[in-house]
Amino acid sequence: MFGLRILLFFAGIALVVWILVRLARGPRPPQRPRVKSGDTVKCARCGVYVPREEALRDGERYYCSDKHRLEDQGGRQ
Repeated sequence: MFGLRILLFFAGIALVVWILVRLARGPRPPQRPRVKSGDTVKCARCGVYVPREEALRDGERYYCSDKHRLEDQGGRQ
């Protein structure tokens, strides 16, 4: 019976320490949603895949940055 009391005592201390550590860390930052591989498009200039919602669209072509869009337009004029 004495061993059980010691075990419960140390389990209680461990629980208090765990709670204090969790409170000291603060709230977790919200996780960013993962982008599905089907939601990416290829930059017409460099070939890098970027999420569709971040890509710049010019007609039927997608670009990873405005710089690449402008560079590609210069070559098509």
